Amino acid sequence: MLSTDDIARLLEAIGCSDKHEVQYAIRYSLPISKQYIYVNKQAGGKYSGLVIHPRFQAHRPDLRAISGVRSEKKYNHKSSMTKFPKRKNNGKDEIPYGIPFGFDSKVAFHEFIDRLSKLPTAYSSNELEDIKEAEEELQNLPPTERESIVNSRVGQGRFRKQLIDMWGQCAVTGCATVPLLKASHIKPWRDSDNKERLDAFNGFLLAPNLDAAFDAGLITFENSGAILISSAFDHASRKALGIDPAMGISGIKKENLSYLEYHRKYVYQS
Repeated sequence: MLSTDDIARLLEAIGCSDKHEVQYAIRYSLPISKQYIYVNKQAGGKYSGLVIHPRFQAHRPDLRAISGVRSEKKYNHKSSMTKFPKRKNNGKDEIPYGIPFGFDSKVAFHEFIDRLSKLPTAYSSNELEDIKEAEEELQNLPPTERESIVNSRVGQGRFRKQLIDMWGQCAVTGCATVPLLKASHIKPWRDSDNKERLDAFNGFLLAPNLDAAFDAGLITFENSGAILISSAFDHASRKALGIDPAMGISGIKKENLSYLEYHRKYVYQS
């Protein structure tokens, strides 16, 4: 098994930059995709020496299928991984988290990095996986509350009704064909606590193209409502979807702002 020192040396050898070392982790930026990754200095004898962004969760089975690549724990939580999104683990406070991997050989490491660098950097959202992952924290809730929280993940129920009452149309385009619109969480459902999952201020009513781009981190919004478009969102694709820099949200509430800050910091691909 490669040690954390081995992994750090290999990352530097392939040109990873923006090195920042603290007590328990070392941050690097991948050469091509510029995605942040961390070396977990506390890995010890476990296969968790390299921690990648949770936006790659949907690709985890394919990465684990590489010969010599191992991942024994679903997530690694560490306060020093400040470039990663936060979620609650065992404590009361949210803490940054990522997906840990380890390697049996240099060959396995290089194939892993090559595959990771070619993956799309947008979040790959999976409603069923998110709900399944949250089963343990939901199981002791009253059935009605549990149903409301699960429905909020699929954009239905109380959460959707509140957004329809609040916005009445797409918050960006003004499209008023409500059955077509999506109830989109600002701070992702997977990272939110149960109160945030049902909070209407943690949501926008959006046309399907905008919902998909927002959820993937390809667009976000300033506190003023002005749209921000990621450099990872190629011009041809956003033109085909009718997304342009003149767009924006009118009527953002002060209660939306903390959720928007989270989205800009942890979901949006700046």
